[in-house]
Amino acid sequence: MIKHIFGAAIVIFLLASCQSHNVEIKGTIKEADKQKVYLEQLNVDKTVVSDSAKTNRKGEFSFKINVTEPTFYNIRVGQKEHITLLAEPDKKIELSGTYNNLSNNYWVEGSEGSQWIKLLNFQLNRTQRALDSLRKIYEALPDEKANLAQRTAIAAEWDSVFMKQFRFSKDFIIKHAVSPASYYALYQTIDKDNFILTPENDLQSYKIVASSMMAMYPESQYTKALLAHYEQIKKNIQAMKMRELIVNSENDLPAIDLPDINGTNISLKSLKGKFIILDFIVLGTPESQAHINELKTIYNKYRNKGVEIYQVCLDQNQLLWEEYVRLYDIKWKCVRDPQALKSYVASIWNVQSIPANYIIDPKFDIVGKNLYGQRLSDRLQDVLK
Repeated sequence: MIKHIFGAAIVIFLLASCQSHNVEIKGTIKEADKQKVYLEQLNVDKTVVSDSAKTNRKGEFSFKINVTEPTFYNIRVGQKEHITLLAEPDKKIELSGTYNNLSNNYWVEGSEGSQWIKLLNFQLNRTQRALDSLRKIYEALPDEKANLAQRTAIAAEWDSVFMKQFRFSKDFIIKHAVSPASYYALYQTIDKDNFILTPENDLQSYKIVASSMMAMYPESQYTKALLAHYEQIKKNIQAMKMRELIVNSENDLPAIDLPDINGTNISLKSLKGKFIILDFIVLGTPESQAHINELKTIYNKYRNKGVEIYQVCLDQNQLLWEEYVRLYDIKWKCVRDPQALKSYVASIWNVQSIPANYIIDPKFDIVGKNLYGQRLSDRLQDVLK
């Protein structure tokens, strides 16, 4: 423990100085003789080619760079193959690998941070392959009711694989918070559009990495970018709370504004002036079909009398939810909360079990709660008089 603390103190002292520190990178890539090798610095806003070299007949190459802060680099060989490294001051990094599928067939020594990066990428690649395989199987199944059970099982497996990756990333950050590799883990993406960890599903990881990076590497470009991002996150949260306060002060009911199957956000408030059945459900459960059939009976009976249904679905898997919406031919306002059963919306509406519902009158007052079947119909009949 003393040695670790002493080592950390030395790192902080060195990084606080204004002098540059050499980093040597030596590599041997089998089957890559006379290949062009690029050293790419991964900045916050863009990737910059810092240097280039050509391998000799043995596939050997080397670079020497100066860094004052831990910095992420790609070693790119040819057009496709690359390795991501964490270059830290005064390190000598040695790489070895095979040109074919280099990102999975390499080893690194002399840089613990680079070894963590390799572990992170290995786990992510494995997860992506599993998800791609499940997606192909899912999409290959004909869009028929007979395949619903199989689609449900595949979707559940997809969720399980993703959650395993989510827990891995979260645990990695907790265990390696003092390493800049935790920053790399924080911003890994499952695909080009979706991060594994987001402020919505794991704000704590953002707090941990921001605090650690600020303490260890206050002048790092990655630290400054993360702190700016974290401040924006806090402002967004505060703005959301303020909007809720404003809306709730107008009608005393918590606001809901969620996307439908087309990705269009629909607010509960947009239905003000009508009688509303606010319904909370998970469509992907065995009991949901009977519940939907009951609602259809109610909807067909009262929709011409000013009654609208606003249904909040807490399904984990978006693709499966969309399938159920089409399968059940839902015509009313049907939206989904991406937070699923951890829904903030459901919590502020005090939803204790699923399904749950409220009847809201045109003045936005609650006039009924958790009524089903004939009891729901009778209550609507009373308030519509």
